[in-house]
Amino acid sequence: MWMRRFLRLVWAVLKELSDEGAYARHLAREGRTHSPEEWRKFSECRFRQKYRRARCC
Repeated sequence: MWMRRFLRLVWAVLKELSDEGAYARHLAREGRTHSPEEWRKFSECRFRQKYRRARCC
């Protein structure tokens, strides 16, 4: 039982690290379904936000 919970936790962390979790929340928030075009829009928006907040040192 504990092993299953541990694996679910690891899987959830991996999904967050790969932006799958954020993408799923984006789809739910916008009321859209998965598509290559929607993934591209999401990715472009994330990269723009990431590089707009450039950090020094």
